Formats: sequence, structure tokens, C-alpha cells
Amino acid sequence: MQNRSAALPRRGFDVTSSAFLIVAFLTGIAGALQTPTLSLFLTNEVHVRPAMVGFFFTGSAVIGILVSQFLAGRSDRRGDRKQLIVVCCLLGVLACLLFAWNRNYFILLFIGVFLSSFGSTANPQMFALAREHADKTGREAVMFSSILRAQVSLAWVIGPPLAYALAMGFGFTAMYLSAAAAFIVCGIMVWLFLPSMHKAAAVATGRLEAPRTHRRDALLLFSICTLMWGTN
Repeated sequence: MQNRSAALPRRGFDVTSSAFLIVAFLTGIAGALQTPTLSLFLTNEVHVRPAMVGFFFTGSAVIGILVSQFLAGRSDRRGDRKQLIVVCCLLGVLACLLFAWNRNYFILLFIGVFLSSFGSTANPQMFALAREHADKTGREAVMFSSILRAQVSLAWVIGPPLAYALAMGFGFTAMYLSAAAAFIVCGIMVWLFLPSMHKAAAVATGRLEAPRTHRRDALLLFSICTLMWGTN
């Protein structure tokens, strides 16, 4: 029994996997420090009407979708996700600094939300890079992704009460500076510890067409989700 136990190889400390876990937590914290208090920030600091708060969230969602889709398509075709995540973290820092000291509604809506959308994209890009790393190193990709999602969930358990504590105790400037610090640490860890996965430009072999099957079901699902979130 002892000989059998001694024969089993021990896994050493994996710096890259640990860095992925920390980056997942930090990107989650950076988002959780900003989103829950946004309506309160717009009402108390920017002094806008409730209708303008709703318009801000609508514009934020539209701009976020456009930026996320653009970056997802570009990163899937070519480019190094590691460099993209670092750039997204830097733009997230700029967004946090803008929200920390600027109180102009339209500057926050167009410039701030645009920069924040890049910062938010760091999280899904990190998941895509983690899956590529798991596939390359022979790890169980599904299990690794599940652990990363658990880190993000943990961040969203800790982040909202921490955000309100910072905002109520020290002000919104301190809260957004804390989110900026999370982005800075995240960008440094990505640059130092996460792997680079270079891609060659994909060669188109045929004409791309819209899917012909299940189009009705997809439209129904889209409509239901839109109505559900709109009601919420």
C-alpha cells in the first residue's frame, strides 16, 4: 500500500492555473464594484432623472453588445488573447478613473460606457484563453472552466456589499478607484503569468450564410429574453 502511494506522481504548484483563478476573481470584483451601485451613482452624484438612468442602462447594454461581439469575432479569427485582455484591463482602468472624477452624464454615457465595455470584455476573453490553455496542456477544460466560474461567482458575492460599503463610507470616487486598482492588478498578472496563444489568420473556404434551420426558435428565444429582462 505504501509502495503504491509512493508511486503516484504528485502535481506541483501550477502558477499559470493559479493565475487564471486570481484573474477570474479580480475581473469579477472589478465588475461587481461598479454595476450594483450604478443607478445610485447616477441619481445621487450625476443628479439625473429616473428616465435618464434607464436610458443609461439601455445605452450601456447596446454599446456593450457591439464591443463584445466585435472583440469576440476579432480574437477568434486572429490575434493574441493575452494582449487583448491586457488592453481591456487598461481601458477598464481609464473607465473607472473617468467615473471617479467626471459627473457629466453624456461623457459618461458615450465615453465611459465605451471604455467600460472593453473592461467587461476582459472576463469572457479570459475564459476563452483558459479553455485554449486547458486544451493545449491536456487538462479537463469543462472542470477548469467551472472552477473559474466559481471564482467569478465568489467575486459577485463579495463585490456588491463591498461596493456599497465603499460608496457609503468613503464615496463613489474611492469605490471606482478600488475597481481601477483591481483592473491594474489583473492586467499585471495577465501580462506576467498567463500564456500567449498566437493564432494564424483563418482562410475563408466558402461563402458564409445565415443558418436556415431553427431560425424561428432562435427568434422566439431572443424575444422572450428581451421581454423578460425588459420587465425586470
